Amino acid sequence: MQYCQSDNTFAAFQHIMNDLTDDIYLLIKPNGSIIESNRIAQESILSERQTNFYDLFLKEDKPAVFSFIEKLTPKNASKMTFNHYLNEEKITIKYLGKMIEDEIVLLGKVLGESKADEADDHGYKEKYEKEYEFRKFMFRELEIGILTITSENKIDCCNERMKLFVDLECVNQLIGQNLLQLDYDHPLLSQMRQMTREIRNTKIVNERFYYEDDCLFQVKGMYFDSDESIRFVLYDRSHQQRFENLLMYKKQMESVSHLAAGVAHELRNPLSVIQGFIQLSAVTKDFSKYYDTVLSELARMNEIIEDFLSVSRRKMQKQKQRPDLIIKSLIHIIQSECLLHNLLFEWDVEEVDVYTMVNESMIKQVVLNLLRNSIEAYNVKQTNRRIHLQGKATSHHYEITFKDQGPGMEKSVLEQLGKPFFTTKEKGNGIGIPLCKKIIEEHGGTFNIISKLGEGTTIRFRLPFLSEKNS
Repeated sequence: MQYCQSDNTFAAFQHIMNDLTDDIYLLIKPNGSIIESNRIAQESILSERQTNFYDLFLKEDKPAVFSFIEKLTPKNASKMTFNHYLNEEKITIKYLGKMIEDEIVLLGKVLGESKADEADDHGYKEKYEKEYEFRKFMFRELEIGILTITSENKIDCCNERMKLFVDLECVNQLIGQNLLQLDYDHPLLSQMRQMTREIRNTKIVNERFYYEDDCLFQVKGMYFDSDESIRFVLYDRSHQQRFENLLMYKKQMESVSHLAAGVAHELRNPLSVIQGFIQLSAVTKDFSKYYDTVLSELARMNEIIEDFLSVSRRKMQKQKQRPDLIIKSLIHIIQSECLLHNLLFEWDVEEVDVYTMVNESMIKQVVLNLLRNSIEAYNVKQTNRRIHLQGKATSHHYEITFKDQGPGMEKSVLEQLGKPFFTTKEKGNGIGIPLCKKIIEEHGGTFNIISKLGEGTTIRFRLPFLSEKNS
């Protein structure tokens, strides 16, 4: 199968890779015509008018050179040392040669007057074989597409992978054709045509991405001053794109899971309140006393569902509210909860005449969440069971503090506490504290937890006051 105008796959790829070696590199025909040469060869033994390998030798040396070339076969590499004369200067070069199909690859090493030690022969041959195998791997085995064009924009090299990427049956459909005038059209080739025009103008590396039908390709074009050629390398990033899509889907599912867990957690609080009042009504034999509160909690459950739907739509209805009045409206519920759990409740809420812009239901939910956490911090046997709630104004915020005298937390537990689904409770789901923190932060406030093992826990959050301008 023909891949390049030089009739040789590896030689074509050497056009890309020949700068990786410090040795002289030549690709010649058996008649001596030089097809390829690297920069080292051009600087050391070639001149602009020399296009035939045999012309580099004196007349008396040519028979030996002919004999060396005739001995080369596709199976075996051979080596021999020859002298070149450039500007009356003698240059001794040890050549290692091998035939590939109908062309000859020559690697040459410039020797000093005493020549190289014979001990270097093995390493020199090994280097040649490694380079040959590397070119073979890069061109045929590596899953990247390679296409090169000449200074006249003619395609002179295309590997098998590029053929597959552009949906061709044979690369000969491209070889020798002008990239800018191709009859065959493909989106990737169209990208390369556009890049060719830009690279010709800028002479800098150009890179683009092409995405269609869940397939993502990265195309990179490089300009080479030495022969004004452009070389394109194409990578298939489709697997990476599919992985990123799966990762995004996973994150979306996690968000849904967090939302569902949050709704369940938030509904549990008003249900607990309703349960508590029904229990109290059974003790006092007076349900009418608690009827309005139970009805209010049922309404709040409905508001919670609406608020969470609002969060999922990235909307939050806020109104101008006095923060002290929001907290005071919950005192009766908090007192009842503490009474049910045999806790002493103390509170001190400072009145203010300034306002905050808040979603009242969500702020109430935060307060009741923190109340439940404080209640659950105490074990049944613990004495001195008390909860203190404080509300006070600072210069720019209204500060609400919950303080209990429970067992407190170790530093390692405290560091994990804000992470979703982390919990130290046997039946907890770990969504309460992260959700409270998120709600306060979405109101422009701050949320902090201070706790020491054996000294209890303090949770404090702040809500910013409305400025006069905002008011």
